[in-house]
Amino acid sequence: FANVGNETKGRIMAMLNIQEGSLPVRYLGLPLLESKPSHMDCKILVDKLMRRTTSWLSNSLSFGGRLQLLKSVLFSIQVFWCTTFILPAAVLKKCDSILRSFLWHGLGNSKRAGKVAWRKVCRPESVGGLGIKESRTNFWTAPITGNCSWGWRNILASRKFMHRRILYEVNDGSSFSLWFDPWYQGETIAGLYGQRVILDSGLPRTVKVCSVISEDRWDWPLNSADLMEISNVTSLIPLSTGCDAIQLLKKGSKFTIQEAWKSITPQCQDVPWCKVVWFPQRIPKHSFCVWLSFMQGHRTLDKLSRIGVVSSSACVFGCGQDESLDHLFFACPYTATV
Repeated sequence: FANVGNETKGRIMAMLNIQEGSLPVRYLGLPLLESKPSHMDCKILVDKLMRRTTSWLSNSLSFGGRLQLLKSVLFSIQVFWCTTFILPAAVLKKCDSILRSFLWHGLGNSKRAGKVAWRKVCRPESVGGLGIKESRTNFWTAPITGNCSWGWRNILASRKFMHRRILYEVNDGSSFSLWFDPWYQGETIAGLYGQRVILDSGLPRTVKVCSVISEDRWDWPLNSADLMEISNVTSLIPLSTGCDAIQLLKKGSKFTIQEAWKSITPQCQDVPWCKVVWFPQRIPKHSFCVWLSFMQGHRTLDKLSRIGVVSSSACVFGCGQDESLDHLFFACPYTATV
């Protein structure tokens, strides 16, 4: 009930035979909230991820099996929440911890370290990762101070990312603000040249781009050096009688979450062994083992001796050499016969 007196509220409840509830309540698997979700509001998500990982504990899953479940089930649960809410940073950190722990140890709450750094695991397969998306990599992390709402602060923080990925395609110029939309080389004219250029032009602040277009040609007032420069730059922008359009990522492309993710993911060089590991007919657990080898992730005795876990790094097959990754797979006489 919103702004309803107790007497009116009582009559409505008696007539409809209903009871008064309180938020949060569950709807379509998500909580209905009055404000941004808190850490406690998202406990449902964390508990659900933990229950799933616990239910698979007795299945003795291989690394390949865990990776498949992580991508298809655990991450999908998290994405369902993220499409509705901007989750708190602490919740995203906890979700990543559960996914990381499940991948390496089959548990959702293990404190042991993984074999490969999580930031490397979250890279695309083509550059040496496993193609997992890290939850805390998103548009909404840069803080904005002030008295604006939590949602608006996050939207403002995303602008520096979006300006580099949105292309304003000017045709008839009737849709875009002349001064305040980033149609001019990905920037706003007011942002690049300041308020003075608006005064020099003699045009109102509210005009559209079409105000400087005449007979399908640019027609700028040339009252200052800045306006002359703008005129020279815009003369290279072709015009047409069609409608203005906003393209995401690049001209003519269709927006997808996958393409957006690629655009904000740090670019790394492709690894030459990607197709050797992740070919279509692969056996998942074998591919995972080979991937660990390329990433130097196996806990061989030479590694364990360096950190003081074992006292000797001698090969356990008695060949008289130190156990290392290269030795086990390529130089050990015993493994060569297996």
